Amino acid sequence: FRASALFAGVAGAVLLIGYSAPAWLAPMVPESWERNLGAAIVGDFGDNACRDTAADRALARLAGRLDPPKHGTRPAPMTLIDVGIFNAAALPGGQIVIFDGALRETENPDAMAGILAHEIAHVRRRHVTQALIRELGIGALVRLFAGDIGANASQLVSLSYTRSNEHEADGDAIASLARAGIDPRPTGALFRKLDEKDGREFAAVEFHNSHPKSGEGAKRFAAAYRSGTSYSASLT
Repeated sequence: FRASALFAGVAGAVLLIGYSAPAWLAPMVPESWERNLGAAIVGDFGDNACRDTAADRALARLAGRLDPPKHGTRPAPMTLIDVGIFNAAALPGGQIVIFDGALRETENPDAMAGILAHEIAHVRRRHVTQALIRELGIGALVRLFAGDIGANASQLVSLSYTRSNEHEADGDAIASLARAGIDPRPTGALFRKLDEKDGREFAAVEFHNSHPKSGEGAKRFAAAYRSGTSYSASLT
């Protein structure tokens, strides 16, 4: 009995350390390592990365509204990807990519603002690094930063987050929308739609796989609406 109890205790401790380790290891990873990797991943998209001055300016303005510059923080670079899937993803080094399918299928720009605020939160909280440590292990991660192991863009765009990561990102996104004066209800409606539809009916399976929702996020965004508040559109 004692041996079984000891084994169970050790197993539980190993699981606890394995679950919590990414959260305390991630801040120790130099951001400069991640920036090189993130830029390389965006480069992997090649000609599918859209380069349009007006679009870049619009995204930069929206990002600045959602995530005002602070001392010691760098703006999160955003790149449009001409691929017809519904996805937006935070990458190592603070890079954020938005796929054309997400732009086409998100009817309200304020919902897109909510998605971007959510991805910016993943960047600021180092959730991307946590996911890399959790899915690759610290040894493989170091080799990846050094360029010693192969990793393609689609693999790293599909990193998955814990429920705790998603809860934090939703909370930060709601706060960002409130600070920017953007109505949170369209984001709630979009997340509810993602929950109700599967990949055969709605081309959002890629986003849904890496951002699993229980419906809680949709309710939180909807509940964040404040009657009487003067909201303004995120984009013209």
